[in-house]
Order: sequence, then structure tokens, then C-alpha cells
Amino acid sequence: MCYPSQYGKNDLWIAATAALLGLTLVTTDKDFDHLHQIFMEVKHISPQTLMPK
Repeated sequence: MCYPSQYGKNDLWIAATAALLGLTLVTTDKDFDHLHQIFMEVKHISPQTLMPK
């Protein structure tokens, strides 16, 4: 489990903004998994889906 002290400042801003606005946090990594269904919905996508064809 990751604790807030292990997050970068940008990750904290991203998570706080998504939670405050009731948004789904979309990410390519597992850094926000512990917040899923507690503070917000976290959705994982593959980095390859972001690459142009």
C-alpha cells in the first residue's frame, strides 16, 4: 500500500482534484489503486491506447 508521504506533489494534486470534483481518475499505473472506491473511481488504461496509429 502507498501512503501519501510516498507520492509526488503532482500526484496529490491530481488525486485531490479528482476527488473534489467527483471525477474518475484515469491512469496508466497502479499509484492510485488504494483510493479506488474509497475517495473516487480509478480507471486503468494501457499506455498503448494513447499512441497515435
